[in-house]
Amino acid sequence: MASIVLELQRDALDRNVPITDLLRKALVVSRKLHQTSFQEWIESELNGYQGDLEIPDYREMVGQVKGWNPYHGWMPVIINEPEIMDMLSRRHSSQSISEIENLIERQESSSTLHMPFPSGQQQVLRQAVNFNTEFSLFIGRSALSRVADAVRNTVLTWALKLEDDGILGEGLSFSNSEKETAAQSNYNINNFFGEVKDTQVQQATGASNQQHANKTADVEALLALIGLLRGKIDEIDFKGDQKEEILSDLATIESQAGSPKPKQSIIRESLKSIRSILEGAGGGAVAQVLIEIGKILV
Repeated sequence: MASIVLELQRDALDRNVPITDLLRKALVVSRKLHQTSFQEWIESELNGYQGDLEIPDYREMVGQVKGWNPYHGWMPVIINEPEIMDMLSRRHSSQSISEIENLIERQESSSTLHMPFPSGQQQVLRQAVNFNTEFSLFIGRSALSRVADAVRNTVLTWALKLEDDGILGEGLSFSNSEKETAAQSNYNINNFFGEVKDTQVQQATGASNQQHANKTADVEALLALIGLLRGKIDEIDFKGDQKEEILSDLATIESQAGSPKPKQSIIRESLKSIRSILEGAGGGAVAQVLIEIGKILV
């Protein structure tokens, strides 16, 4: 019988095979080999990155911020603060891979598509340009293609590694020795992501001041942000237990900021959690807080 791992390699190389079908076959392999890391990644790609799931870096898209002008249509937005512009120009796509594939096919007649900003960021933009309109991030179709290619390449690299380790399978089955080999190998999904970088789309800010995404958070800026958010928190319209979640994240940041060796990864994840909640919240104070978070995260 044919090897499902070799079939997986052939499908990954064949662009006529939809990525959704490729991932379903990869899901069968990951389940039968008890590869939890790959299984979770595949399910996230098939179903979309929901809730608090971390979205991989290859799904970050960089585009151009535009606002709707009733007389001239979509017009580029210019904000003379590079940090804010950089924050607003980047978006992680949480859509399922089938939605992304459909967008690629539908957008063949157009080189760009636009993604409306969530309500919190809409407020930031309205305040920044002093104009009440709707804003969207315009993304090149090639950015979607890069996401699709990253998924296809990851499956191919994994399937090649399985073959290198002598794991081929027969039909839809694997021998006990193949399963044991898989259990002893390090097939963590994060080790298979290739570098998928998007080209920065420059906004007309007069200066494109790129900053490293992992810049060490300034303690004074963190403490100022904590004070600002605590002072404004009652002016923000939260849903459910979102206020308690933010207070918990603030306590975490405060603890790390006061530590002799603060863990930047914990600080950044807490800031991202706060930002995610605020982007869907209402209230005039949201815009100011989001701007300050953006300055720290860039």
